[in-house]
Amino acid sequence: MVQKASSLKGKTIVVTRPREQALDAGRLIEAMGGKPYFLPTIEIKAPPDFSATMKLLDALTAGKVDFVILMSVNGVRHLLEAADSLGIKDQLRQNLRKTAIMAVGPKTAEELEKNSVRVDLIPEKYTSEGILQALQQHGASRKTIYIPRTSEAPPELAEKLREKGSTVVELHVYESQLPYDSAISERFLKDLTNESIDAIVFSSSLGAKNFTKMLTPYITKDKLLNLINGKVTIVAIGPVTTKTLTELGLRVDVIPEKHLFEEALNALAHHLNAE
Repeated sequence: MVQKASSLKGKTIVVTRPREQALDAGRLIEAMGGKPYFLPTIEIKAPPDFSATMKLLDALTAGKVDFVILMSVNGVRHLLEAADSLGIKDQLRQNLRKTAIMAVGPKTAEELEKNSVRVDLIPEKYTSEGILQALQQHGASRKTIYIPRTSEAPPELAEKLREKGSTVVELHVYESQLPYDSAISERFLKDLTNESIDAIVFSSSLGAKNFTKMLTPYITKDKLLNLINGKVTIVAIGPVTTKTLTELGLRVDVIPEKHLFEEALNALAHHLNAE
């Protein structure tokens, strides 16, 4: 359960999520009295073809899938949108009901259930370790697992599942690209220099990497770090994001216990109000 949050009144909070998810995040910030500042560091694109969706349907139809893991709302939406374009959406949903489904996070589960796909399991922790633990408790070791996800997904989960003896098939149902918009990057750097930014929330490792890639054409990395570290509060959702930010030289100030955007905002509010 999300704990009651402190206020973000008067604080400008940067949302680095893709545009498709940014508005919901912005509403949460506004509800806490803060001002959302949108800096998408990931651009979501449809794949060049729908072969991944057909591959999943064929495997499900043949009874070759023990578990399907949906990692995000984007994964669910692009999988089902591709199926709809191919005219196989109902068939895919029917076949998904015949296998076990894991949704990583309540928003992903909500998106699946909204599309009449039953969710069998949600891990307590939305990390590779949490997923492994949930699968083991569900008796799903040494199984065939399909994971529809982005083409830019980190390899850790698949590697750890294979180490446990599972057969893992990753299906790229959407692409996560680096946004190219010089106006957005230059505006952010101007506001950062003017000390108009109070905090930045990073939701993924890729978003953290793209953050520096977007900005370093206009400023050196050392100058960027000097503008942020010790002056802007950095929030990292999850251990992989934290590790990436640290490797990039950014100081992480807040790490929520639960890997949810709402929890990240609550943790940020408590941190800022304690200063």
